[in-house]
Amino acid sequence: MPLKFPYPEKRENQDKMIQKVEECIKNRKNLLVHAPTGIGKTVGVLYPAIKSASKLGLNVFFLTPRHSQHLIALETLKKIGETKAVDIIGKRWLCHYFYDDLGQSDFQELCNYLKKEEKCEFYNKVFRKGELTEDAKNKIKEISKEILSSEEVKKKCKEFCPYEILCLAAKRSVVVVADYFHLFNPFVSETFLAKINKRLEESIIIVDEAHQLPGRAIDLISSKLTTFVLNNAINEAKDLNREFSLDIDNFRHGIEEIARNKLGFNDEAYIDKEEIISLLNSLPSEFMHGLQEISDLVREEGKERSYCSGLLRFLENWINSDENFVRIIKRKETKHGKQFELKLKALLPEKVTSDIINNSYSTILMSATLQPLEMYANLLGVRNYETVSFKSIFPPENRLNLIAPIATTKFSKRGDAQYNNYAKIIVKIFEVVNGNTAVFFPSYYFLNKVHDFLRGDLNIFRETPELTKEQKTNLLRQFINSEKSLLFGVQSGSFDQGIDFPNNSLKCIIIAGVALATPDLETKSLIDCYNKNYGKGMEYAYIYPAIQKAIQASGRAIRSEKDKAVVIYLDERFLWRNYRLVLSGENFKVSREPWKDIEEWNERENIK
Repeated sequence: MPLKFPYPEKRENQDKMIQKVEECIKNRKNLLVHAPTGIGKTVGVLYPAIKSASKLGLNVFFLTPRHSQHLIALETLKKIGETKAVDIIGKRWLCHYFYDDLGQSDFQELCNYLKKEEKCEFYNKVFRKGELTEDAKNKIKEISKEILSSEEVKKKCKEFCPYEILCLAAKRSVVVVADYFHLFNPFVSETFLAKINKRLEESIIIVDEAHQLPGRAIDLISSKLTTFVLNNAINEAKDLNREFSLDIDNFRHGIEEIARNKLGFNDEAYIDKEEIISLLNSLPSEFMHGLQEISDLVREEGKERSYCSGLLRFLENWINSDENFVRIIKRKETKHGKQFELKLKALLPEKVTSDIINNSYSTILMSATLQPLEMYANLLGVRNYETVSFKSIFPPENRLNLIAPIATTKFSKRGDAQYNNYAKIIVKIFEVVNGNTAVFFPSYYFLNKVHDFLRGDLNIFRETPELTKEQKTNLLRQFINSEKSLLFGVQSGSFDQGIDFPNNSLKCIIIAGVALATPDLETKSLIDCYNKNYGKGMEYAYIYPAIQKAIQASGRAIRSEKDKAVVIYLDERFLWRNYRLVLSGENFKVSREPWKDIEEWNERENIK
């Protein structure tokens, strides 16, 4: 089937986007694209990328952090006419054994063990004595006849390992839809590429939601060790080698002693790499080997998780870490009581992303909130690149943007008076909105404090960190189906990213404060690091990420050219110059009485 643009007409700016993508691929350049919702980014980038790949004999990777975006990409591929495409998600989510409660590293170790010992019945149906089985070959042919989501493949592979089948099918594919993890995790990417028989230099990479990539990249190589893990490692070892468990106990006491000396009355302090290495050197020389032996014994017993293995992984990461990491010891109050935590936090995302981006044939990074473009190019270490920025195609009169400098979440002004002030303002705004209103706070703490001051007759749907995926889905559905309700959520939470409110079911969004990072040692280290490397520490590490969260949340209401909504930035700091620089893409009105402006706008736009 020949490739075709799947729609009768291209949207405004879509032509320019397609031309720019084709041009950059032709010239082997990277491209950063800021394109607000509505332009049609997915097809506007996938179509020219596949067209170019077909001419040049290349592969295309479409990487996205959300499973829902996988489905959008697959539907687009079907419409374009590309049939050689495979959708791959994390192996853990494809596994028939349902190890949902295991972390990625624990799952990977368990998976490797089961394969090595030939104890995975699903893997054994794919490979027998190192050779691909005939049944597996037939299954690969079956799923390669059409574009299927990874979930659909899992249903069709009830007797096989879906991950192995998908990777084998990917060898013949032109397009691979995958997660960030597959290419940007330095512990995974090389093995993954070899497994699917792809080479980076022969691949066009499309990074969707690219504003999330710096944070995801840092998280991929950061790690932590808690008292909880140490205690469980001790208990795990006691049952298998009581003498060795005393060595782990001595290590724990050593950590606690360092914590007491370092922390004093503080909750966190920097710690040198050598302090932990010295502590390790005070233990028997076979300590690390002993952790591995206990881990192996735990696996042989058929247990899913080994805490000794987790401790070993952390120590290996600590020993191998370089100047790109900050090392912090913390005291935390948890449900298990007071605990110490050792944190190994990466600072520069470019250390993870730069080689992948720059060694590909061409990488296209796109997002509806990729501003400032220069910041993302710097943080991700993008070289030989161009940038392009598009304006929203939706009618500007459909959105009323207000900055209301009549409240603040500034820490020095927090207290019951300010929480009550926010509650009163939210109610006054809500009363004049003809429909549902969503309020996005900087934190759960601030959300709950404001909620305490609201009267009981209001219909409020409140996000809490304990909600399960099913509970969140039900809560959102009830809110969308209501006619006059409040949704309380947090910025960068469950309801302000990757969520659509259909049929203009959301009429107003209130950004209740600036979601600045906690000014702790991690944040200070990021500011210092970004000052040293880019000369913009406060902007890159503190201010811009907070404003990006606000912009991301503000985009939930208008998802089509027919939607109309009000967006209110409720904090005096949104007027500050260094904050306004990132908000410059919209027209704003400063209002000290936003409820009056909303009433006038309702009348003018005939909103009922």
